[in-house]
Amino acid sequence: MKQKNITEGPEYYQRGNIEVWDFIRDQNLNYHLGNVIKYICRAGYKDNDLKDLKKAAHYLLNEIENRTKSDC
Repeated sequence: MKQKNITEGPEYYQRGNIEVWDFIRDQNLNYHLGNVIKYICRAGYKDNDLKDLKKAAHYLLNEIENRTKSDC
């Protein structure tokens, strides 16, 4: 069993070649868009995939609403 480093995130964020939080930082995503990515990436790997997808949609809609208000 791989020993967990305290600086590593949970396994459901460590699939692929880059950890989710590293991708979010690399792309300079804000809080809301970072959460969209986070919840999409973990959907189906932690608890309830539908719940995670709904959370992703919630954060995305919040970002859209905020940008819509800014454009007015």
